[in-house]
Amino acid sequence: MLRALRSPGYRLFWSGSFVSNVGFWMQSVALGWLVYDLTRRASLLGTISFCGNVPFIALGLLGGAVADRASRRAVMLGAQVVLAAAALTLAGLTASGHIAVWHVVAIAMVAGTASALYAPVMQAVIPSLVDPADLLNAISLNSVQFNLARVVGPALAGTIYGAVGPATCFALNACGFMVLGIALARIRLPHRPVYAAPPMARALREGLAYARTHPVIWPALVLATAVSVFGFPYIVLMPALARDAFGLDASGLGYLMASVGAGAVLGGLALSVFGDVPRKGLVAAVSALTFGVLLAALTVVRTVHGVRLLFFAMGALQVTCVASLNTAIQVAVDDRMRGRVMSMMMVILFGLLTIGGLVLGTLGDWIGVRSALAAGGVMVAVAGATALLRAPGLVGVVAAPTEASAQAAGCS
Repeated sequence: MLRALRSPGYRLFWSGSFVSNVGFWMQSVALGWLVYDLTRRASLLGTISFCGNVPFIALGLLGGAVADRASRRAVMLGAQVVLAAAALTLAGLTASGHIAVWHVVAIAMVAGTASALYAPVMQAVIPSLVDPADLLNAISLNSVQFNLARVVGPALAGTIYGAVGPATCFALNACGFMVLGIALARIRLPHRPVYAAPPMARALREGLAYARTHPVIWPALVLATAVSVFGFPYIVLMPALARDAFGLDASGLGYLMASVGAGAVLGGLALSVFGDVPRKGLVAAVSALTFGVLLAALTVVRTVHGVRLLFFAMGALQVTCVASLNTAIQVAVDDRMRGRVMSMMMVILFGLLTIGGLVLGTLGDWIGVRSALAAGGVMVAVAGATALLRAPGLVGVVAAPTEASAQAAGCS
């Protein structure tokens, strides 16, 4: 179950990322509650999320090209410095009582720019930290730490927010980024072969053309787009759902978020033990279909206990879907294209999610957050069913690239 953690480099990365993600989820819960408390508008939750992640749309592919040609360590360390500074600025403004929505927007965009450069580099580094046979285990355990932090972080945020206010949550998030930076500085990355690097614009075009014609990667990216735009914004809109639909406070919101995280931890652990199957895309498509059905069920579940159980199951399905798609792509992609292709996945999972949050948040102001999320669930279920019926390359057995295809990718 924990094979990948035998690697010292991966163990450092995993531990530092866990501490950092605890801080991230603390800030996410505290910031979402603060913004909704100030504005009482679900659409603004989507707007803040969009502004924070729009750099993924603008710079995400650039980050992938950087990952294929620049020092990955330097990019990751620089991003941690910027993220820590942004969190400290947010803490200072909140503690002084001068925080305004435009401050949150500006800080979110700065932090989002750093994350847009960090995420594809991080994804490209993971395969170099473990043996190829342990790749799915490493990706699954990475999902486990992210979602274990989703259990711990929101619960801490709910307690700290009520006791000493949101500024402490933001300051602790900055400390988490510093811990990850120290861990990354200590990791020994293997030597990378030197390839002739094409101009940046050409590198981006080559990456897009490669993904567009690949029988596994392209349908995986399309399915990821559907679940990211129409399904995953339920996390963004959870403060509005908690307060308006169930009358919960910040602590109650934290426990709803923790339910998602607990389910995701269970799903990630199960995937690390049982998920190394040849048809990873099939697992992803079935997970997306089931996730969409459960999200649509929000219209009929009326109790807090029932919603927590629903979110628990959705958390397990969410991590199973994303990790399976991620692994299928990582197995199928040529290493020379890895950074660029993984940056597309990051743009989808973070950048397009915020577009979905903006759209569903605006729709939620009109018809109610519960109904807006249920409509998104129907779209996700349709996308999952379509992948099962129309994407044989994805739902079949995924194979690693051959030497010939690797040479073609390098010369395209």
